[in-house]
Amino acid sequence: MPRLPTTLLSSSRSSCSIRIRCPAVIRPPRTFASTSAVEPTIFAPATGRGKTAISILRISGPDALNVWRKMTKPPRKPLQEEQAVVAASSPPRDPPARRAMLRRIVHPTTDEVLDEGIVLYFPANSALTAQPTLELHIHGSPALMELLLQLLPTLPGSFRIAEPGEFTRLAFEAGKMDLTEVEGLRDLVEADTEAQRKLAARQAGGQMRKSYDAMRASIIEATSLVEALIDFGEDEGISEGIFEQARDKVQALRDKIKRRLADGRRGEIIRSGIHLAIIGAPNAGKSSLLNWLAQREAAIVTSTPGTTRDVVELSLNYHGFPIIVADTAGLRATKDEVEAIGIERALMRADTADIKLCVLSLPKVFADSTSTSTSLEAQIDPLTLSLIDSHTLVLLNKVDALHITSEHLDAITHALRGEGKAWLGSESEQPFWQLSVRSELGLREFAEGLKGELQKRFDLSDDVEDTPLVTHARHRRHLEECETYLSAFLELDPDDIVLAAEELRYAVLALGRITGAVDVEEILGEIFSGFCIGK
Repeated sequence: MPRLPTTLLSSSRSSCSIRIRCPAVIRPPRTFASTSAVEPTIFAPATGRGKTAISILRISGPDALNVWRKMTKPPRKPLQEEQAVVAASSPPRDPPARRAMLRRIVHPTTDEVLDEGIVLYFPANSALTAQPTLELHIHGSPALMELLLQLLPTLPGSFRIAEPGEFTRLAFEAGKMDLTEVEGLRDLVEADTEAQRKLAARQAGGQMRKSYDAMRASIIEATSLVEALIDFGEDEGISEGIFEQARDKVQALRDKIKRRLADGRRGEIIRSGIHLAIIGAPNAGKSSLLNWLAQREAAIVTSTPGTTRDVVELSLNYHGFPIIVADTAGLRATKDEVEAIGIERALMRADTADIKLCVLSLPKVFADSTSTSTSLEAQIDPLTLSLIDSHTLVLLNKVDALHITSEHLDAITHALRGEGKAWLGSESEQPFWQLSVRSELGLREFAEGLKGELQKRFDLSDDVEDTPLVTHARHRRHLEECETYLSAFLELDPDDIVLAAEELRYAVLALGRITGAVDVEEILGEIFSGFCIGK
């Protein structure tokens, strides 16, 4: 086999040349606009809008200390301890690092006292942004915050308002956070439920980065073995068994990635919300069930069939899980144009739901049967029947209007199984949930059952290996790319060792794009634009 240079190898997938050696970390260049060639000092509120007890104004950049010097003064009655600390600091008027100091906030030109609050200073070596950072903890007056935002650009230096996510981006560019931690921090800020908070906290804390780094290290080890064969195999006689060792490492990693990708999108669902669709025939009790789950009159309930014409959707924090519940139009054949559109939307929503709640009205299901019949037959409308699958919980409503027996349950089971249906709980001791939404009979038991189903599917284990690794579509895309390259490597034999090394390099690059270990400028705008201004 001809020897190739060990520094560069032309890529068949790209017009550029790619190094055989593992690519080093490449941080993207700064792209934030500035009106000056001087490094800007950025500022923004770090707390939400509106009247609050405390608001925080964050300033980061080379001129941050100008705010301390021009806009703060000692309190009306300085504490002896503060006087001693300030006197010992160098220069004398600069604040001590990481110490909460009580100061008067003043107008930079008139010395008018605007407020009195806490000032915190973080030098560049301890600030998350790797720049001198000052925080003003002031009283939460919107008028006061607005005034300070107007005054800061008048100070000496290059001050400007921060762009969305700019503080966090500075931390990323300084190497103090990777992209998964950045996304985890954004998800943590936006978390509404305990499940979302728990998942985001783990990601922001670096747990996912460690998993991806371990995967990347495994590919690099395999790459090193293959490169050793390219560089020294023929001369040093070390080729025996080396390629097989690399294959074993790659095989194990590919299997692990496949398992991660086959997670049912659990992490992405928790992050964005678990979609539940309530389906069934008209007047089955769907809207009443939605109102009970919401604990308010979210949907109109009447005795007239077809009241719900469109999808009524609301978000709930259900025992710590983020759920998005959709009440859909009653399923039936109709010539009413508006109702037909509503039914079409109901079918579309049911098709994308993570869990379906199929509500069957018992009096309607057994409308043509009597309790004295020797052979009960359950009549389930075809549209509803077509939507029942392994993601469906079947609720038998209006048990207070029909004395239900084991024969009724057997008839419903027979009707479903006769159509080849399997539903959630179909093989358990309790295949159906029997309830009356109107009288709230059986609803508490159903609520506990739904909670148990959510826990079984989406609860986060304390075991790191059981934690969803894929929380964003971006992660899934790059993992799929990595798995493709690893599979391509496994299809090659030692005679194609140069091509095999190339596949491993592309696998390393795919994983690196998840954490930001390689140039990812094209996705940074999307990630950081989702942040609030002061983050």
